[in-house]
Amino acid sequence: MSELKKYDISTERWREYDWPGRVYRIDKPLILFCRLNGTTHRVVDGDGIVHCVPAPGVKGCVLRWQSKDSQTPVHF
Repeated sequence: MSELKKYDISTERWREYDWPGRVYRIDKPLILFCRLNGTTHRVVDGDGIVHCVPAPGVKGCVLRWQSKDSQTPVHF
């Protein structure tokens, strides 16, 4: 199994995972955990809740987010 990578996403206001028939929104995301070629992502939010969602591209999943700083919308 490949290594789980951890990313700071606390610069985001929210993120949404969108796939046919469903939109899943996470407010105050803080940390993203993922594996190279993995089929899911784990996101920890500001309330300490862990969300396991499909990775972008899996089952048609599309990811979108809003950055707290509109001048720097992507941080990694």
